[in-house]
Amino acid sequence: MSRESLAERLAAEIRSRGPISASTFIAAALYDPDEGFYTRDESTGRAGRRGDFLTAPEVGPLFGAVIANALDAWWTEAGEPDEWVVREIGAGPGTLARAVLAADPLCHRSGALRLELVEISDAQRSMHPTAPVVASISPGPEPDGPCDVIIANELLDNLPFDIGERAADGWREVLVNFENDCFVECLGELLPDVFDIEAETADRLPVLRIAGEWIRAQRAVGARLIAFDYAAPTTVLSKRGTGWLRTFRGHGAGSNWLDEPGSQDITTDLAAEQIVAAADPPRSTTQAAFLRAYGVDGLVEEGRVRWKAGAAVGGLGALSGRSRIREAEILLDPTGMGGFTVFEWPPFLSPG
Repeated sequence: MSRESLAERLAAEIRSRGPISASTFIAAALYDPDEGFYTRDESTGRAGRRGDFLTAPEVGPLFGAVIANALDAWWTEAGEPDEWVVREIGAGPGTLARAVLAADPLCHRSGALRLELVEISDAQRSMHPTAPVVASISPGPEPDGPCDVIIANELLDNLPFDIGERAADGWREVLVNFENDCFVECLGELLPDVFDIEAETADRLPVLRIAGEWIRAQRAVGARLIAFDYAAPTTVLSKRGTGWLRTFRGHGAGSNWLDEPGSQDITTDLAAEQIVAAADPPRSTTQAAFLRAYGVDGLVEEGRVRWKAGAAVGGLGALSGRSRIREAEILLDPTGMGGFTVFEWPPFLSPG
């Protein structure tokens, strides 16, 4: 007897108890243990040029070199403790960690740095660097104990989210039903007053309840929390129709978010106000401004000098110098990655 597919299991659940929330559907589509986009095998849910999407660490090692500078700055600010634990959640194959180690920041050379790479995918964890300072961790239901810095690069947009639609009588939840052998949307109950904005009938917005819960759980750890992601004001998102809800497959756009659960990434632009309201207010800036604050321009100038010095004869040093220049153009582009938002919550001592 063949095993039921994810789509069949979701359809059976809907037939049994009625329409399900968008977040329930998305959680299964992305993280089902057997068929989730990020968990099922090595063929899907991979970052990088040969995967399904490209994030800042996969552009090249420059992003990791800047993060290494930031880790040193925060380590110094904390008084240069003997142990400096940095936890990356949603670490993928460990690309950022490799770049940080290659940059060899002072906190690493001093023996303080410890990297905890938290990743749900068994296949991705198998690719983590095996350096003595690196621990590869499968996520549990609760945060993984004390640490000093938590990094979440394009993680919040991949946490399951719900959807609200403006109806004549207020904001209603968009649910997932199963009719005529396919998944379809339907409107559910009125939502609590989560959107205090003027909106037209049929305008839609993401409801980032699970992202908010995640932020509050991480804040309880007491560490500095840094989240890189694409975000916009709620008023902007409401005018995009469903353009803030995106699907990806193989570096290209996917199909409707309800199609073939488990076959494509499902992600949302973040409603900035919901992220800010989730816990104590964070500082926020653009990714370009963050990278400049921690020395990207100096690193690029070093690369430019190496390229000029070695362009005539070539060599790895010259090529890596030229690569830095090209990477910076991508990372700092205000219409692309440079325009991403960096949310930063400072460290604090957790009560109790």
